[in-house]
Amino acid sequence: MDRLDKLAGPTIIELAQQRQFRREQQERELGLAGPIIDADPLVSESYARPVALPPVEQAKLPPSKSRSLPQLPPPTGVLSAPQPTPAVSCSQCQDRGYLRTNVPVGHPQFGKLVACKCKQARVNEARRQQLVAQSKIEQLAAFQEETFDSFQFWLPGVRQAYEEAMRFAETRQSWLVLAGGNGCGKTHLAVAIAKRCIEDGMTVLFAVVPDLLDRLRSAFAPTAEETFDEEFAKMREVEVLVLDDLGSEQSTGWATEKLFQLLNYRYNARLATIFTTNKMNLEGIAPRLRSRLSDRRLVRIVNLADAQDFREMEWDSDS
Repeated sequence: MDRLDKLAGPTIIELAQQRQFRREQQERELGLAGPIIDADPLVSESYARPVALPPVEQAKLPPSKSRSLPQLPPPTGVLSAPQPTPAVSCSQCQDRGYLRTNVPVGHPQFGKLVACKCKQARVNEARRQQLVAQSKIEQLAAFQEETFDSFQFWLPGVRQAYEEAMRFAETRQSWLVLAGGNGCGKTHLAVAIAKRCIEDGMTVLFAVVPDLLDRLRSAFAPTAEETFDEEFAKMREVEVLVLDDLGSEQSTGWATEKLFQLLNYRYNARLATIFTTNKMNLEGIAPRLRSRLSDRRLVRIVNLADAQDFREMEWDSDS
């Protein structure tokens, strides 16, 4: 029995020493140091004693470099929530603005796009606003209160002009000439007609004749926003044209020629046009213009010869 103990004793001790050696070796690799107590159950109490380890230099590990994670693409196969379909305002063109003409192959219009009614309506509204701004009816203080409601039709010599202006604002199918002296209400009635037509959604241009000619001249400048042809086309084709103070312009050949071209186009197209003038019976108007303005089939002339200058009447009442 003693012999077996002697044989078994060294074997257990050797096993314990081998285990402790391996453990120390692992701890050196990990950079640990310090006394280690073996608590292996195979080692008896007599052999479980603290073992002093030599100081081990901590292993130097490379510093960790922080780096951002790569941006991953969104997962495939995942559908986003369906977006609501925007409402379509025009059922004909689906808000594209243009349509194809339904014509057979070989027709001159085959394959060509034409503007839809909704597109043309937007263009007309933009042009209408542009003409209103150019007319300055809403900007000028003198025009702010000039309406049919504010016109003093009970004053002597103006009732006929008031009634004709009201009728023209309703029909808009002819020419109207208001002839009279200064301050008799011609411009007031012309502005009232223009405002009524604008309220009805029509394209209207109000212009003093000398200013209109100056605008045409300025269109030849290199810095002009619109060309001469574009400016002239607006004046010719506008639905309602109001020309204030006809006959006050300088009678140059160029001015007379452009006025004739403008009025002759509108005369042939039967486009609504209103004139105010101080020239009673159209005296002093260029013959070619006077010929168009004297056509009783199209033109209605109202003379305000008996009307008084309301400016002088107001001055007398104040004094």
